[in-house]
Amino acid sequence: MEFVELKQLVESNAKSIEALANESSQSLQRFEQRFTVLGNEISDLKDTVFTLAQIASDHEKRLTQLVGYSITGESDRLDLLQRLQKLERRINQLEEGDRT
Repeated sequence: MEFVELKQLVESNAKSIEALANESSQSLQRFEQRFTVLGNEISDLKDTVFTLAQIASDHEKRLTQLVGYSITGESDRLDLLQRLQKLERRINQLEEGDRT
């Protein structure tokens, strides 16, 4: 091989290496962007799961209270208490109407 042919071969290889380096760099950038997006989505999902766990815990406490009220007859008492409160509100409205 002559010098000119070797020089052309080296230049051709250099261009190929540069093109591969650019492609690798672009691929790495796309990967980093996707990784960042996935990281954000995972963080959002963690927050959502935590919130749902809190809601589930609150519901479980309420159900436990309701079952407890039902077993002890408190549910009847609460119903009567609500009726009394409603009656008191109605009486207060009537009294206010008489004052005007």
